[in-house]
Amino acid sequence: MSNQPPRPKACRKAFFRAHAAHETPAMLWILIIMKLRSLRGRLVSTAVPRLRRILCRAPLRIALLTILIMAFRSVTARIAGMLPADSLPIAGISYFLAGMLTIAFYALLCRLLERRRIVELSRRTALPETAKGLATGFLLITAAVAVMALGGGYRITAFAPTADLFWIFLYCLLTAAAEECVFRGVIYRITERSLGTAAATAVSAMLFGGAHILNPNASLWTSVAIAVEAGVLFGAVYAHCGNLWLPIGIHWAWNFTEGRIWGLPVSGSVKRITLFHAETSGPELLTGGMFGPEASLTVVILCSLLSAYLIYDLRRTGRWMPFRLTPRAPAVR
Repeated sequence: MSNQPPRPKACRKAFFRAHAAHETPAMLWILIIMKLRSLRGRLVSTAVPRLRRILCRAPLRIALLTILIMAFRSVTARIAGMLPADSLPIAGISYFLAGMLTIAFYALLCRLLERRRIVELSRRTALPETAKGLATGFLLITAAVAVMALGGGYRITAFAPTADLFWIFLYCLLTAAAEECVFRGVIYRITERSLGTAAATAVSAMLFGGAHILNPNASLWTSVAIAVEAGVLFGAVYAHCGNLWLPIGIHWAWNFTEGRIWGLPVSGSVKRITLFHAETSGPELLTGGMFGPEASLTVVILCSLLSAYLIYDLRRTGRWMPFRLTPRAPAVR
């Protein structure tokens, strides 16, 4: 016969078994809470280490973060779309807030799942880098339109200023923020750490171009053009500046300037409210045709020249990470 004292767990079971006939609702709730705590402890002890092992694998981490961010973007856009559709100020503000929430959600995900500081979204550089991006995006598209006009492919037919353009400008943030968080913040960043800068540029650019294949008036050429002109450029910009604010600003101004200032289709979508109403003519390689300037050689060449300079500067300053087949584990801070 053993003289060892009974275990605490066995004592609890014996106590509740002995008092089963006199159990009260309060005692039942105590039992339920104890069981839930036990299950939670088992779940945390098994699921968390397994999730961290999964997140150490770059493709799975990219897939998980991309799905979560795009799902959050869809939910916020759906909520914003439930507000009164006849009020452009409300729509503009709600979609702007949805864009800011998507950026915050990206930061929260990276903080919780990757356990690191979110240096690419530093609050100190948010305003100056976004402003620089807005100016760059405006100048890029304006330069392309100027080349088209000099070649006889672009002509302004009407000037229609309206205060509604300000609310539409706010509205345009959501798409730029969500796409930059996914394609540069997730795909480019993780691929670069795993395989180097060249692989990150190629992978993120191809996926970015492919994501536009279902747009109106899209074709294989339009996806290739977007991959070369925007995918490579935005990746090079992100690698050069080390933050997401600059590519978000460029992307934001790119879409707004192209569709809402110069009155041209944006990735196949025609906009009704624009500052200038215009018509294009001539070869599609000059104007981009029904898809818009993004399918033109004009934009491809201009953006490629800027991308080439940024890539050259990355290599010159030693910030170009060489290709490797042995991926690095994610940094944990």
